Amino acid sequence: MSSTEAPVVFRQLADSLTYVSENGFFCHLVKALSETLRVDHALLASFDSHSGMATPLAFWSHGTLGELAPYEVTGTPCEHVVMLSRWSSLSGVSECFPRDQRLVGFEVEGYWGVAIRAPDGCCLGVLALMHSSPLELPAYSEDILRITATLSGAELARQLTQANVKARLRGKKRALRIMHSGHDLLMHTGDEQQLLQAACCLAVGVGGYAAAWISELVPDVAPEDSLPIVAMADADGEVASWLSPSQLFISRYSAEVTERALHLKRPIVIESLASECVPEGVRQSLMALGVEQLIALPLQYAGKQFGVLTLFNRYSDTQSEDELQLLQELANEVSLGIDNRRRRRTEQRIQHAVTHVATAVSAKHGDAFLHQLTAHMAESLSAEVGFIALLDRQNPDIAHTLTLYVNGQRQDNFAYYLPGVPCHKVIVEQECIVREGAAIMLPAESNGALDWVNGYVGRRLDDSHGRPMGLVGVMFKKPLGDVDIVRSVLQIFAARASSELERQQDEDRMRQLAFCDPGTQLPNRAAFMRHLERVLTDNQTSALALLLLDLNHFKEINDTAGHDTGDLVLKAVARRFAASLKKGEYLARLGGDEFVVVCPASDEVAALATAHRLCESIEQPFNVDQQSFELSVGIGISLYPLHAATPLDLLKDADIAMYQAKRQKLPACVFEPWMGRIVAEQLHIAKRLAIAIAEKQLSLHFQPQVDLNSGRLIGAEALCRWHDEELGDVSPSKFIPIAEERGMIVPLGNWVIEEACRQLAAWEGQGHAMQGQLAINIAAQQFEEDDLVAHLLTSCDHFGVDASQLSLEITESGIMDNPEKAIAMTETLKGHGLGLAIDDFGTGYSSLAYLKRFAADKIKIDISFVRDMLVSDNDRVIVATIIAMANTLGLETIAEGIEHASQAEALLSMGCTQAQGYYFDRPLTAEMFAQYWLISH
Repeated sequence: MSSTEAPVVFRQLADSLTYVSENGFFCHLVKALSETLRVDHALLASFDSHSGMATPLAFWSHGTLGELAPYEVTGTPCEHVVMLSRWSSLSGVSECFPRDQRLVGFEVEGYWGVAIRAPDGCCLGVLALMHSSPLELPAYSEDILRITATLSGAELARQLTQANVKARLRGKKRALRIMHSGHDLLMHTGDEQQLLQAACCLAVGVGGYAAAWISELVPDVAPEDSLPIVAMADADGEVASWLSPSQLFISRYSAEVTERALHLKRPIVIESLASECVPEGVRQSLMALGVEQLIALPLQYAGKQFGVLTLFNRYSDTQSEDELQLLQELANEVSLGIDNRRRRRTEQRIQHAVTHVATAVSAKHGDAFLHQLTAHMAESLSAEVGFIALLDRQNPDIAHTLTLYVNGQRQDNFAYYLPGVPCHKVIVEQECIVREGAAIMLPAESNGALDWVNGYVGRRLDDSHGRPMGLVGVMFKKPLGDVDIVRSVLQIFAARASSELERQQDEDRMRQLAFCDPGTQLPNRAAFMRHLERVLTDNQTSALALLLLDLNHFKEINDTAGHDTGDLVLKAVARRFAASLKKGEYLARLGGDEFVVVCPASDEVAALATAHRLCESIEQPFNVDQQSFELSVGIGISLYPLHAATPLDLLKDADIAMYQAKRQKLPACVFEPWMGRIVAEQLHIAKRLAIAIAEKQLSLHFQPQVDLNSGRLIGAEALCRWHDEELGDVSPSKFIPIAEERGMIVPLGNWVIEEACRQLAAWEGQGHAMQGQLAINIAAQQFEEDDLVAHLLTSCDHFGVDASQLSLEITESGIMDNPEKAIAMTETLKGHGLGLAIDDFGTGYSSLAYLKRFAADKIKIDISFVRDMLVSDNDRVIVATIIAMANTLGLETIAEGIEHASQAEALLSMGCTQAQGYYFDRPLTAEMFAQYWLISH
């Protein structure tokens, strides 16, 4: 981007949006975005959080306005944008969302979307850019999107607000002339002062009141000065008479009434001056002016208070509810007008600030950039002081100013202590606002140079990981007025300052890094990435292969022999790998036990040959420190340009192929597209699941188990459920296998045990103790854990639950992995009073000889047999055989998956007396289970 391109783009965009009519704002916006950023499609849609529907408000496609029907955001990129506030996929987005017909129909390849949010943070809509080829946006695009999203949010919020007001107005008949005449007059007045004066004149001229005035609420001033009269009118046009010295006590008394109206947030009526406790002097003065009654209407909108409209009535008639409601609607009209005008002033100031930001973006990076940014920041906010400070890396209680401007002049930087000053609150709470008297809180290191400061606003600067880096702030000579404007504008500057500071820190770290791995003397990751980028940008490179190598079970060497020995083994491995390569093949160590090889001018056959040589090179044992170690390696292969065209994509594809090689126990595997989709999904679910287990974001649902003879509750099964903020509701059939495969099933199972005990104790503490036993599923891996019994008993003891209240459901295949150990374990569990059930019976290969020895109480008939037992003779015979065998062994039977009364009747006739399934109830939350089964039953 040239040094002048960005300001021009921002200025044109800001100017074009300033003069657009309300009705055409969104259409003009998407057109301007599409043309400015040179994308095929631009979409602006509102979002309803209750229905999950997005309604397109404007859609620009290939140079013309188009139309799109409302759609559900689930399964579309909009879903990510709504949740994350910003989401992008520069290429391949249609493949990620195959069910999104809009993406597929328009052949969208690249996508970038931002959420449009209201001031309270709720999502109002989505602003999205789409392109039919991979999306390549200029550097200032993110600022444009964020700024236009802010403006769109303000406009959308304003339109929604106006729509709500209009709907309310349409729903009521205007019975009084003041409402009929007032709407157009108030809506078409000019600035705020003209609006207030028009409201007073309307009340007097059309409503017939003797006089009217508006007192404005001025925040953060003394109470006696907090309600100055800013507009007024009387029937004779003698405005001055109402402010004459002899009438000032009238305003003092009315101020008491207006304060009551503001405090109670409703109209206050002084019905009659003669009957109310009105001071005699006030009564005489008002009656001399022909006033018999006083009405104070609070001016308030959307939780904000602006002041009070006071009406002086010639008559003391009792005010009806309808009349008071209409009068309050007049006040609401005035309040809405005030809010709209102040909102427009805010938008104009934000647009002005945006122009300054755009100018700063065009400046050079480094210190010059920060100086220019600070100067523009102070100027746009009319602040006397602007600064950016960075936290000390060794001592977080110290900050260093990077740039400081006072009254437009650049000052020398200095370091200062944070504790006790407003900047410290910024670091702790992300933001600090001091409306008045900030000078006494400023650091001593300023040496009194800022003693004149009153207002202070600071905002923390975080890196992309949310870690504090420093702060940006402004200070004012006068007390702060409109804080919201300062906060909104400062937030824009803070984002740009954070981005630049993090960029500078990243560059510093990169310069400090060497390009050699100290352990193996091979090129490190940074060197490898530079090499790969250089090779890919070489016009003579037509093909290459990337091989990602991961040593199998190397962690065991570190764990058993120590890391020093492990480092020596890695050096030996690196030497053998290097010796096996041909000239031109590039070897690097990425870190840990991962290596990478780049093979120029290589196809799949040549790459597999290289992988074979690498595997052969470590077939012989490694003799290190008088110990012998055997190693093998898993290799993933990706090809350029067949699989990917960028270094990161090639590395990612090779990583996926390596994972597949390890999973299939192969020495090497070449990437195929289907691998990426599966592995990416599983990796993401596994990552989110690990967080969910660590932060206890899972929950238990409870499905009742009933006696088929009486229908009474005999127990329940605890079923694990997971709702993730990104993934939504994740089926147990999806996350349980991942937990088993990635070693998370034991901590997951331990959490289930603890949560089940806690819930049993909670129900009992509420006076709704559950009858029977609560069944818990125990995975095969957890059943093999030596501390399973100890964890069960510790959990029971911790929550005051008797072990006999629990029943463990163990799969048939799980106990047959090591039957002798399983027999001993079941006897131990049984000895402590725990119930035991063999789950999914009939799906494994149990031996009757072992089955007789298991200390089980019951057999659970698998749903696969119950489901079709009424239509399949085979399944019916299997169910009958299981029941008969259980009776012979003295075991109870319980059937799962009962969905129809006919199934329950058939099972009972065969001798099965216990069951669970949707016929009785679905799995319920703890609260619903207690309500329906422990209280109602």
